[in-house]
Order: sequence, then C-alpha cells, then structure tokens
Amino acid sequence: MRNIKEETGKTVKELAAIAGKYKYVLLMVAVGVIFMVLPSFGGGAKDTATEEATGECAYSLEETQSQMEQMLSEIEGVGRVKVMLTVSSGSRIVYQDDREVSYTGSANAPEDYTSRTETVLINQGGSGQEALQSQEIYPPYIGALVVCDGADQPGIVLKVKEAVSVLTGLGTDCISVVKRSES
Repeated sequence: MRNIKEETGKTVKELAAIAGKYKYVLLMVAVGVIFMVLPSFGGGAKDTATEEATGECAYSLEETQSQMEQMLSEIEGVGRVKVMLTVSSGSRIVYQDDREVSYTGSANAPEDYTSRTETVLINQGGSGQEALQSQEIYPPYIGALVVCDGADQPGIVLKVKEAVSVLTGLGTDCISVVKRSES
C-alpha cells in the first residue's frame, strides 16, 4: 500500500513539474479554447436572420464604386480616381418557399400529382407579415470605367486593371482606364 502512495505522489510531482515547465503553452491552449467557444454564445457575431428579416439590401452600386475609388487612390501613382461600374440588372431577392407535393394512387404507379407552393411569411410585430428572404443575388458586372491621374503610365494602368479585375471578377478587356482631364 505504501508503494502505491509513493508511486502516486511521485507521478503527481512529475506532472506538476511538467505543467510548470510548459505553463505558458498550456495557458495559450486554454485561451484558444475559450476563444473558440465564445462565438457560439453570440459574442459579437451579427445575426444574419435579423438582417434578412429587416429587408435591408446589403448591395449598393454607389457604395461599391466609392469603396473602389478609395482603394484605387491608395495605389502609388494613381492619384485622384473616379469609378463607374455597369451591371446587367438590379439585385434580385429570392424568398423562402414551402413546397408540398401530393399524389393519388399507389406509390409505384401514382395516378395524379398536385403541387402547392407558399411563400414563408414572418410576423413583424404590429406591422403585419413580411416574406422571409432566402438570399439576395447581386447583379453581375459587365464593365468598368476608371478615370485617374496616373493613366498615362502603362504600369499604373496595369495595376488599376488588375485591382478592378480582382474586385469585380471582370476580365481586363472589360475594364477601361483613362487619364483624368486637367481641368
């Protein structure tokens, strides 16, 4: 019995020595575990269901153009910038649907099919009901025009075309970069 107590005491002392040696590593692991668990308790992540229920559109062509102008003006040699993007159409909202299919007759050889589709509605408190948005499909870009001070330098034109291409998914043949007028 005494040997077991000595062995257990020895093992605990060894574990304490190892924990003391690696205390900072263990502390970092514990902090990492805490950070992984925090978002699941709603620690700051935006509720996408709330955004969708409010009916606010996240896409704005004007805001996108403004952000691109700011980013492009940060590229060395570009100078003042104006951006115009063209899109094929406006954004499209897809609403959540419930679909029900029923048939008469046997499952192996049904005689008649009926299908019914209803848009899912959510209550908006005292303001009635609103259709539940499933997704918003942003319009595809079809072209871009960039007017900037540095467009007389081929290297700058290349940088601007590459940046616009990355941001929009357009090919460089659909992006025009021209020099800004002096007036």
